[in-house]
Amino acid sequence: MTSHEITSFRFSTKNLPPRQRLLRWNETFGRPVARRVLAPPWSSDGQFHVEMAGYTLGSANISDNSQGISVMRMTVTAGGEAHRTRELLSDGNDDVILHVHEVGQRVVSQLGREATVEPGAGLLSSNADTSRMVLPGPARFSSVAVPRKLLTARAPGVEDAFLRPLPPDASVLRLLVRYLDILEDERALSTPELQHAVATHIQDLCALAVGATRGAAEIAKGRGLRAARLRMLKAHIAENLGDGDLSAATLARCQGVTPRYIHKLFETEGTTLSKFVRGQRLAEVHRRLADPRHAGLTIGAIAYSAGFGDLSTFNRAFRQHFGVRPSEVRRESSREAYLVPDRLAR
Repeated sequence: MTSHEITSFRFSTKNLPPRQRLLRWNETFGRPVARRVLAPPWSSDGQFHVEMAGYTLGSANISDNSQGISVMRMTVTAGGEAHRTRELLSDGNDDVILHVHEVGQRVVSQLGREATVEPGAGLLSSNADTSRMVLPGPARFSSVAVPRKLLTARAPGVEDAFLRPLPPDASVLRLLVRYLDILEDERALSTPELQHAVATHIQDLCALAVGATRGAAEIAKGRGLRAARLRMLKAHIAENLGDGDLSAATLARCQGVTPRYIHKLFETEGTTLSKFVRGQRLAEVHRRLADPRHAGLTIGAIAYSAGFGDLSTFNRAFRQHFGVRPSEVRRESSREAYLVPDRLAR
């Protein structure tokens, strides 16, 4: 899929015969995309399977794709090797790659060094040098490729960080992995400007992970780190609407920040934490009321399950927000559900 300044693709071996999986993966991804040679012991006995998604975005200069970033997110069910050979270096690509593992290990040999990435940790490698990568077993990971010149401008010591494992469970790595989920959100990438912003945020997080300069770090914290933290907060709220306590103090403890920082994040979007949480709860109730599958639940039960503790407050807020009563939404939904089969019958 190509849209504006973003290109994405998916690859899966799920429907391929077992003995063709490694060959097809190498032909589709290895040499043409990753510019690496895939080699055994990737299993060919039917146990090996790979699911992957790739994205390329424009970045620092929105009209210049050479300044873009590439992201690979992959799950493999068996171990194997990948080599960037001297022959493949002729492509001239000198990107710096940040690998972050969520499951499984990675052992990388390059520049006379060898390092192991543990789950939750990260590792930096160079596309300008030959390398050997080994996955000892099943793994799930993300790899972000950033142009060397671009990353070096923000983190001058980046080349000294090659094959020096980044600390496991570093908060910025967790934020980066979670923020990469935005690449699945079409609305968040619907214009070149939004795509540019997302690419810049990812670059910021990579620079912070490997050691940005003081000035670059300050910019990144107010831009990429803030965007990633806010997105993670919104996701946490959406996943926990039924929890009555979504206060700044509770969220701050979960995120490892201060309550004041939580409030400031929402202020930058022209709202408050309480207004955002209430809006999300109201939207969730509206969605359930409009869904015939929840017709067996009372309006009160739905409101309580979305985190409202007082029905009179809920009813007033719902009418102010949507301009109708909750019962009207349910009645309209029931009427439409009744009419659809009738239309089909005619």
